[in-house]
Amino acid sequence: MEITIKGPGQLTICFIDSNGKTLLQEQLRSGGSPSVGARRPVSLLLHTRRGHVAVAPVLVDGGERQQVTFDGHEPAPFTRRRCREIGCNGAVAEEAARGRAQLLRVDPARPPGQIPERPRRHASFLWS
Repeated sequence: MEITIKGPGQLTICFIDSNGKTLLQEQLRSGGSPSVGARRPVSLLLHTRRGHVAVAPVLVDGGERQQVTFDGHEPAPFTRRRCREIGCNGAVAEEAARGRAQLLRVDPARPPGQIPERPRRHASFLWS
């Protein structure tokens, strides 16, 4: 599936399983001119320790001036259809289509707002 974003802003997408449980959450940011767009290819099959799990994307939050599509379709109908394909019950599919999914907990080891530190490279790696 391809997520297409047009216009600046940030959006949050949760990927839920057939029970409505969020397995993966992504925040995508796009900056620049309102006419500039971005594309993000994603797989709707997650690989877990227990095997592969089919998921549905849920647009939980988006920028007011952003236009977002999932494979060229509006997010709500796409999410509703995908939920039915992976075996969600009607209530889960409707909640997801309305943009309601449980957000994942923030890493308790990191204070809120702290950006993870990038790994530092040794000088020997910089010049090789």
